[in-house]
Order: sequence, then structure tokens, then C-alpha cells
Amino acid sequence: MQFIGPAIALATTVAATQILAGPPAARQVKTTSELLELCSVSVDDPSYAAAMGFCLGYIDAALDYHAAITSGARFDPIVCPDPAVSREEMVTVFLDWSRANPQRVDAGLPVEDVIRAVYEKWPCSGP
Repeated sequence: MQFIGPAIALATTVAATQILAGPPAARQVKTTSELLELCSVSVDDPSYAAAMGFCLGYIDAALDYHAAITSGARFDPIVCPDPAVSREEMVTVFLDWSRANPQRVDAGLPVEDVIRAVYEKWPCSGP
């Protein structure tokens, strides 16, 4: 009987988390177009906080991935934004790049296009 109370509490917490998170398909971003849609949600939209959180997280993760694969001696970094650049400025750079490159938006992979956008703004000057 001592196990039933904690089990019910755990099940309730898991169920609530799943409901608040929405369906798994809603959290997948397979194209640059889908990421652009999330990053472009109006501040007046009820889903703004969730969409912007996903957008910021995705762009952070793309840049963290770039930093990880270029941290050793094998690969040189290709993007070098100033550490003082805000996360919101990164989103603006991505949005501007996406609007200037509509041919990429429907065909590109979002992680590649985030790096392309940042590269156009802050390329590294060399090794």
C-alpha cells in the first residue's frame, strides 16, 4: 500500500507533463520552414512563449553542436559570433536570412540553415 500513493503521484505528474507538452509531432522541426514558423510567432499569439522557447532552444542547440564539433584540432569553426550577442539577436539574424533566402526555407535542414545564417553575419576570419 505504501507504493500506491507515490505511484499515483508519479503517474499524475507524467500525464500532466505530457498534456502540457502537446503531441510529439507538434514538437518536431524537420525543415527550415517549420523552424521559421515557430520563430515568427507573434507576441500576441497564445503559443508565443512555447514557440519562442523552442526557437531559442533550437538555435542554441545548433550553435552548441557547431561549437562541439569544432572544439578539437580536426575542424576549424566557421561561425564566430561575439559572445555578447544575445539569443534574440541570433533569432533575428536567422529570420532575416530566411526571408532573404526563400529558396532554402522549403528545402533546407534547419540546423544547417541556422549555421548558414550565422555564418553570413559572423564568419570566422581564419584559423
